[in-house]
Amino acid sequence: MAPEPPSATTAVHVSRELAAPRHEVFRTWTEPDLFERWFTPPGNASVTAELDVRPGGAYRITVEGTELVPGTSYIVGNYLEVDPPERLVFTFGWEEPPPVEGLEALETLDSRVTVQFRDLGGSTELSITHERLDSPALRDFHRFGWETTLDQLARMV
Repeated sequence: MAPEPPSATTAVHVSRELAAPRHEVFRTWTEPDLFERWFTPPGNASVTAELDVRPGGAYRITVEGTELVPGTSYIVGNYLEVDPPERLVFTFGWEEPPPVEGLEALETLDSRVTVQFRDLGGSTELSITHERLDSPALRDFHRFGWETTLDQLARMV
């Protein structure tokens, strides 16, 4: 049996059907005040987002006070593709990564996220593919993050 291509074994795929039109769901990813309302991990976390949503634009998300990650963490990257309201592609890394045992690879993580927004009429299928996650621990950590934040997004829209 041939091995799976690296992209298939180093990626996390998460999807949700959201009860809102595609353009509204897309806005939750591109407007900082909306993004901050759903991109929150479990606990009494505080999130602020600086989003320059254009190809080549940068983003920086500050996360404080989570149950799983002590202290303050910064998720950073650049937008590679912005195709409203269908698709976002961006790099994803950690500035001053959280000290999580078994996840030392966060320090050098250079991953990529593709978000697809598919119109289902009155609802939207949101699909996330997070690539370049080389270890099972990295995949589990980021899968948990995407699933919990998308649960919050589903409650918001």
